Amino acid sequence: MKRLNKWLRKARGFTLVEIMVVVLIIGILMIVLIPNVGKSKELASEKSDEALVQLVENQILLYEMENSVKNPALQKLVDDEYLNAKQAKAYEDYLANQSNP
Repeated sequence: MKRLNKWLRKARGFTLVEIMVVVLIIGILMIVLIPNVGKSKELASEKSDEALVQLVENQILLYEMENSVKNPALQKLVDDEYLNAKQAKAYEDYLANQSNP
């Protein structure tokens, strides 16, 4: 206990220079990281779209193989529970965005 009290009496706070250096380092890190976060969101969105397209194309192929049908409508895939309505709508939106750049 005596050692703790002795250490506490000797302990001192941070100097202004030390605090400014820490704030400066944090500021530099923020300047470097903020643009990368935006790029990461864009990349994640693109990858999500690619995964959706791959999923729908695989489900279309599976439906074609199981039912001997060529180019089924998305609504038929939803009705037969190969896709859910949200996936079909997202795929339609994706196709619409691809045709209108």
